[in-house]
Amino acid sequence: MEYPAVHQKFIEMGFERIEHTVTSTYRLPILCEKTGQVYPLFVTAVTFEHGHTVINYEEASFEESRTVPLSVRKAAYEKLIELEQRFLESPSTSVKQAKNGSMARNMEEIKKLGEEMKDLKTGSEIIDENKIPDPIQ
Repeated sequence: MEYPAVHQKFIEMGFERIEHTVTSTYRLPILCEKTGQVYPLFVTAVTFEHGHTVINYEEASFEESRTVPLSVRKAAYEKLIELEQRFLESPSTSVKQAKNGSMARNMEEIKKLGEEMKDLKTGSEIIDENKIPDPIQ
C-alpha cells in the first residue's frame, strides 16, 4: 500500500505519528480504566524505495520500562486487529495501473531510453542470425 494511504488509516484510528524517516513510528494512547493511567502503544511502518509500506504488527510494543495490565494489552491487541482489517479492506493497485507500460517518466527519459535502445537488435534480426531471442531462452 502507498504511504499516504497508510498514514491516513493510522490517523483515522487515533494514532499519532511521532517519528518519520524511512520508518514511521506511531503512538496510540490506551487508557487503563482501573488505574486511570495511559499506556502508549507504539507501531512502526517501513516505507520502501518504490513507495510500498509495510506495517510491523509483530513489533508493536509498549514502553519497555513499564508493566502493562492485561486489560490494556487486550485493548492493544484488538486495536491491532482492527488496524489490520482496515488495511485488508483497502483497495490495492490494479494490475492495469501497476503495469501501465511506462518505461520512462518524462520526455528526457524517453529520449535517453531511445538512444540506449537504437543499437539493439530486434527479435527478428536475432533469429535471422540463427540465435535465440533472450525472452525465449
